Amino acid sequence: MYAIEKDVNKLIADIEEDVNVKVPTKLKDPDDLVAEARQALSIRNETTERSLRNEGVLINTGRLSIRVAPKNVNRALLIFDTLIKVFKARGHKFNGTSVDVDGQVYEISIREKLKPIDKDYKKLPTGILCLKVYGGYPLFEIHDSKSVLIEEKIARIVARLELEGKGLKEIWAQNAKLRENEKEQENKRLEHLARKEKELADFKLLLSTAHRAFEAKMIRDYVQVTENKAKQTGDMSTDLENWIRWARNKADWYDPQISREDELLKDVDKGALTLKRSQ
Repeated sequence: MYAIEKDVNKLIADIEEDVNVKVPTKLKDPDDLVAEARQALSIRNETTERSLRNEGVLINTGRLSIRVAPKNVNRALLIFDTLIKVFKARGHKFNGTSVDVDGQVYEISIREKLKPIDKDYKKLPTGILCLKVYGGYPLFEIHDSKSVLIEEKIARIVARLELEGKGLKEIWAQNAKLRENEKEQENKRLEHLARKEKELADFKLLLSTAHRAFEAKMIRDYVQVTENKAKQTGDMSTDLENWIRWARNKADWYDPQISREDELLKDVDKGALTLKRSQ
């Protein structure tokens, strides 16, 4: 529970000033859910008779969660009717089985405490009502005491749930901000990694291109030396002239600054000097 007692007491005072939290003695213009429960609890059937025999209570088959002795049915209906009207007046949605407070859904039930009476597991109602609240897990319960009945704790029930909802909402906001920051950091990391990978890829391309330019020049130098020597010795032939022309064309094809078209080598990866595999 996120609420501390002084916060609960302050909010109780605000609620009591804002809306009427007094539980009446008679149902007047009951909420639809309460009217439905009153009708369901007035019907006697096999299930009802069994629960009366075994535990002395009536169980609502409608949407409101009620399990009380016949003499406490009216009390339970009045408590629920007041509670629903207060929740709605405070801007919270009550959908029949639960109330939505700041996006947190709470299940509410009213039960009468039972006491075992024999070894056959039969029980008897005690007349003590207990209002239980679940928020995905047992959250809290408020029951009749010798001096104070549940009817006098309506504002406290609403206050505790409002503070609980507010606390959870703040935690969700903090978690959402944390996730957003983590996502931002992860995006920055991935962006930095992508920049590093691109930088490395660009450098490798530069290195490969420089090697090709250097190797193309090396080919031209070699061809030139071969041509000069042949001319000096008089060994120039038609085949050698064709080879010199072929070699210079290949140097121009390989040179990244020229990239001469070559029909036979158009499918060659110049970086690896391997044939590109067809897709």
